[in-house]
Amino acid sequence: MPFRGLTARRAAPLVSVKSRLIFLFLITNLIAGFTATGSNPVADMPSWIGGLPSGAPPLTLGKLRELKKAARPKGKDAKQ
Repeated sequence: MPFRGLTARRAAPLVSVKSRLIFLFLITNLIAGFTATGSNPVADMPSWIGGLPSGAPPLTLGKLRELKKAARPKGKDAKQ
C-alpha cells in the first residue's frame, strides 16, 4: 500500500471569503454612518446606563447653551 501523504491543493480563489466579509463589513458601516435617525442616542438609552430618566423633558439647543454657560467657571480666575 503506497503512502499517499499530502495531496495536491487547489489554488486559492482570487478573493477569499474573509476579504469579502471584511469588505462587506466596511461598506455597511460606511453606509450606516451617513444615516440620520433623528433621535437622541442618550434619550434612547435606559437610565441605568446613563440615559435620561423616563420623565425628563427634551433638551433643546437653547437649554444646552444655558447648561454650558452655567457650567463655565466664573469670577476673576475665569478665562474670557
